[in-house]
Amino acid sequence: MTATLKLKTGLHIGTGEETERGEPLPVMSSKRTGLPYIPGSSLKGKMRSLLELTYGRKETDPKDKGSPCWCGKCQMCILFGSGSSRNVFEPTRLIFRDSFLTESSAALIDKTGLEDKPGVRIDRVSGKAAGGALFPMKRVPEGAEFDFEISARLFETDKKDSLKTWLAMGLFLMEQDALGGGGTRGSGYVEFQNVKFDGKEFDQNWRESCKKEKDKLINIQIKG
Repeated sequence: MTATLKLKTGLHIGTGEETERGEPLPVMSSKRTGLPYIPGSSLKGKMRSLLELTYGRKETDPKDKGSPCWCGKCQMCILFGSGSSRNVFEPTRLIFRDSFLTESSAALIDKTGLEDKPGVRIDRVSGKAAGGALFPMKRVPEGAEFDFEISARLFETDKKDSLKTWLAMGLFLMEQDALGGGGTRGSGYVEFQNVKFDGKEFDQNWRESCKKEKDKLINIQIKG
């Protein structure tokens, strides 16, 4: 599957580094080019978590209730891999690639740089912004585009159309949510354009199809 991931609002994929209070949090960037990118792990984790929140998990780590499913046999484990190395029964189907800026977006950001997104705390008494910036961050500006790609391992009994349906729902849920940090404060609103599966373009009404099939998807099996 390939697509263009377009930012409808600024995007912050953090590095996990700590900064001095008031200093904006940096974004993940390539050591070679210095330009921001979206790690495949971020995309995989977001899609899996949204699908599991929507359709549930069969087994989780007793010591970690927030863990991904680790039964090794359900649709989530087949697609994304088991959450436990002890329960691996077959190869993971999906391979998420790092997403890099398109050529035109890279040239623009190389020229203009990233944007600073300030953050403030609201004083509950006055109803106004409290003094001092809180949680400022660097963001890739809205309108930037990334090349998005997911590869899939298909085996003899796998159903290609079922895999396509699951991936479509994953994209749909990501558009309804947010990618990266600050999602509840406006960041990370994305849209997938020019979506292709096995070299063929998605039907233009794929989002409407996802809305209709949302409750039925759990019964669509990948393996025959």
